Amino acid sequence: MDNRELKKLLLKYQQGTTSQHENDALEQWLDRVKNTDKAHFDNELIEQQLTKTKAKIDARINRPVTFYRHLIIKLAAAAAILLFSVFAAVFLLSKRHNANEKLAVQPPVEHQISKGWVFWKTAKGTRQTIKLADGSVIVLNASSRLHYPQKFTGHKRPVYLDEGEALFTVAKDKESPFTVYTAKFATTALGTAFNIRSYQKESKVSISLIHGKIAVQDMHASKKVQAIRILLPHQQLVADLHSIKSTSFNDETAVTGWVNGLLSFKDASMAEVFNGIENRFGVSIINHSKHTDWSYTGIFKTEPLEEVLQTICLTENINYSITNNEITIY
Repeated sequence: MDNRELKKLLLKYQQGTTSQHENDALEQWLDRVKNTDKAHFDNELIEQQLTKTKAKIDARINRPVTFYRHLIIKLAAAAAILLFSVFAAVFLLSKRHNANEKLAVQPPVEHQISKGWVFWKTAKGTRQTIKLADGSVIVLNASSRLHYPQKFTGHKRPVYLDEGEALFTVAKDKESPFTVYTAKFATTALGTAFNIRSYQKESKVSISLIHGKIAVQDMHASKKVQAIRILLPHQQLVADLHSIKSTSFNDETAVTGWVNGLLSFKDASMAEVFNGIENRFGVSIINHSKHTDWSYTGIFKTEPLEEVLQTICLTENINYSITNNEITIY
């Protein structure tokens, strides 16, 4: 790649108009740079290059004026390209460095143990399977937070779903109930499998029983008689800001399909659909559409992001645009 091509490519890169092929070409050029440490691209290097350029001009000072002027123009242009290339290299390498730092600071899964408690946190586009000491298994969905004691004691097995969604497959222990706490509910089982979805942005909690039997306690109920509800297999408790309803479901895919990477909706609100897309593909959605009354039903298996968006937007009669990892709905 000569200087002219490089300068053209770097200008396009700075404007954000390069294609994937051009980006690959820039990456190859960067890999050929001998010193990739951005500290080597400093003022000292630039001064050295300018000194060399001036020396070449001085060596030709006694030549005809016309030649001298043309030489200055050519050398000045070469120096400009050199400076532009150096600064561009610094910019690109710095961008690489910052991107690596960002990934290091924000891992897809965060796991830590502190003062006897175990904490888990997943990013968008990430799921995590957690095996507990008692044999229970938790599959934590994207954008979720969970914590529990490092050791269960006192015939109790408490787990706290602070945010998000998780599927719990509980090891049987009749003497030690397994209880999952969210902001509003406490769901207790002896040996069963159930799914809890509790994302703040959806303003809704759903507790779905796959098999076994669970007792769901509303910790904010005004009357204790109404506080506890028993769920049987394929029953679901759905609570929003205004009401608590008991429903049933036949197809488990709509509840647990996310564990296998499926994107499944049944009468889903706009918030549920957008949140599902963000978590599945690791993107951010900005909504400028006034159409917010959704009841969307559909399932996506291995379809790419654009195909999912095209299908949903066509159904809901809205439009979208994609810039990097940001989707704008309008």
